[in-house]
Amino acid sequence: MSSSKQLIINCGASRVTAAVVSSSGGALQIEKLLTETLRYDYSNDEAWLSAVGTALHALHGQHNLSGKASFIIPGNQVLTKTIRIPHVEASKRAQIIAFEAQQNIPYPLHEVVWDSQVVGEDGVETEVLFIACKSNTIDEFCGEVKRAGFIVDTIHAATVLDYNAIQFAYPELDEDVLLINIGARSTNLLFKNSDGFFVRNIQLGGNSLTQNIADSLGKPFAQAEEIKHKFFNGDLDYSDDDSGAKLLTGCSDSFTRRMSQEITRSIVNYRRQKSGAAPKRILLSGRGALLEGLSEQLATTQKVSVEFFDPLQNVTLAGEIGSDATALRLEISEIIGAATQDMVADGAGVNLLPDEIQKEMEFASKKPFLLVAAICLALAPWPAFLGYQQLSAEYIDAAKATEAQVTPLQQRQSKILDNADQAQALSQSIRMVEGLMNSKTNWIQFFAELQQSLSTVEDTWLDTLAVLRENPKGGSPSYEVVLEGQMLVRETANGEGAIDQEVLSRRIKSLQSSFESSEFIVSSNPPAINWSSLRSGLNVLPFTINLVVDTSKPL
Repeated sequence: MSSSKQLIINCGASRVTAAVVSSSGGALQIEKLLTETLRYDYSNDEAWLSAVGTALHALHGQHNLSGKASFIIPGNQVLTKTIRIPHVEASKRAQIIAFEAQQNIPYPLHEVVWDSQVVGEDGVETEVLFIACKSNTIDEFCGEVKRAGFIVDTIHAATVLDYNAIQFAYPELDEDVLLINIGARSTNLLFKNSDGFFVRNIQLGGNSLTQNIADSLGKPFAQAEEIKHKFFNGDLDYSDDDSGAKLLTGCSDSFTRRMSQEITRSIVNYRRQKSGAAPKRILLSGRGALLEGLSEQLATTQKVSVEFFDPLQNVTLAGEIGSDATALRLEISEIIGAATQDMVADGAGVNLLPDEIQKEMEFASKKPFLLVAAICLALAPWPAFLGYQQLSAEYIDAAKATEAQVTPLQQRQSKILDNADQAQALSQSIRMVEGLMNSKTNWIQFFAELQQSLSTVEDTWLDTLAVLRENPKGGSPSYEVVLEGQMLVRETANGEGAIDQEVLSRRIKSLQSSFESSEFIVSSNPPAINWSSLRSGLNVLPFTINLVVDTSKPL
């Protein structure tokens, strides 16, 4: 019976967890588990790498961990896209994926490290999950790993690993499920069905709530994080009527509603792309899943059962590792997913370790053996060296003959590459024209949907419409539609001349919800309402609504 042991290190957004995992005959055991909390400015993405390096040094120096390891990087550090390509032989697939991916990511392909995973195939088209990370991020990450005394074997993307964990923990599962893994910086959504899986990463996590608390209280982020944990653990001396308690509860409720809305949009997007059914069950994972009221909110909005995911089923824990099993279940799923990639059917996983770094790591690990070989060669008898010279001369002649054959082939390859570049440029031009044509058609449909939405709320009209495009340096472009309008206020709610803001706000929010039902809109910001107009004696209420446009549907 074969057995293996591996070191897996999950480098999350807020902590680094190292696990020594052994497998034998389909059984899995966690032999050692160590965690280091990351301390850095969460608003600074670049500071994450340095914090990870510090944590890895601590694992190496204090716990004597070293050697070859598989690493996991969080969802907020990678770009995930689902693309469809023509069904071709596996040997030709990479070129087509690269071409299609270039049309769907905001960076040049040579600036990223990428890998892909086939997630569906119908004989005509192949559905591929494309995952990429910026090359400089991977290079710096590998540098931190090397300086800490480790050797990179694999770089996993956390985005897909929960699929393996579900397969291993629930091998008999035959219904459509949605696993929601709420991390510090982002949330991974994984839809599993009988045909495979679909993933999406949303940039909303526990730190979003912390930042909201920090802004509301006027406190630094670190202090707000401490207040958040104490409040939800019941360690703060607040009464229910206390203004501080109400503020924290309000922040929590706002975050819960926002998370629920994003999940609803993701389900709609999943059903639209996959033509699949709504999930019959929701599984929660990640420390952010402990937020009070979240499971109840999801159960109400999605009308399905909601429960916490238990990845430790079919896993044994050595020693005192399982002393806090509840917290461990929330944090260990990605490590279980990495450990079981080769143990489950159709295991999911990508490797973002560049070939050149992999070769460098392999060479470094073989250095001692090469040194011994060099010493043995140096001590070999002189006649053997003369024989080696003769063989070398023969190899040189053979190399020259091969070069004469290869040169014309290289010239042909150069012409082929030039033609490929021209074809790509032509394809981009065609896509641009198609985009303009689609945009024209989309505007007509979008205006029709706006008109329909306006009819759902009486006495409202629009004054202006503007489209704002943002293309931040190093980030993905985004589009917003800014709608400025007015609502007629015929009478006050209490009939005594007072303004009932709650009633009026509800009408405007109802209009906003109607706008959000458009297929061109993915989200919106809270409406801005100019209450001063009513206080000035006018019977109209100006408002502004910002709608975030789906970038896959040009306007």
